[in-house]
Amino acid sequence: MTTTVRALWSQESLYLGFECPFTKLTAFQPPQSEHKRFDLTQDGASLWDRDVIEAFIGTDPQDPARYAEFEVAPTNERLDLLVANLQAKDFSWNSGFESGVKVDNTRKVWTCEVRIPLTSLGLTQPSPGSELRANLFRSDRANHASLAWRPALAGTFHVPQRFGVIQLSQ
Repeated sequence: MTTTVRALWSQESLYLGFECPFTKLTAFQPPQSEHKRFDLTQDGASLWDRDVIEAFIGTDPQDPARYAEFEVAPTNERLDLLVANLQAKDFSWNSGFESGVKVDNTRKVWTCEVRIPLTSLGLTQPSPGSELRANLFRSDRANHASLAWRPALAGTFHVPQRFGVIQLSQ
């Protein structure tokens, strides 16, 4: 399945729009909003174990293993965390990101729009030419598909040396 992602930016935010065709959606029901859905000790219990879009974004070229992770499910359940050195994951971090999801069962497409405050990424003075190290993903569990803008070529999406560069332009 082809997934399309579009990106825009303003002085305050990075905007990502995902368009995800599907045959069958898999998501946790009911969605949670009072706390983040993750359990590092139990397989199948975390948000990434169902259909999600994910964005991994870092702003420090000197420390590519430090980045933010954003996930959104078709139910608009979401998760954000900071990753440092691939071992330390700060699930208590709150980026203030927002998302909106629409599911079109007739067309079999779900869309997700995300607004990420650039200050949460440490980018306080964005300008044309500013660069973000990033990778964009989609998990389609019904089709056993893990889609990536820049394939990680590993058993995990967490391969920062495979991230691409998003350059802000006008």
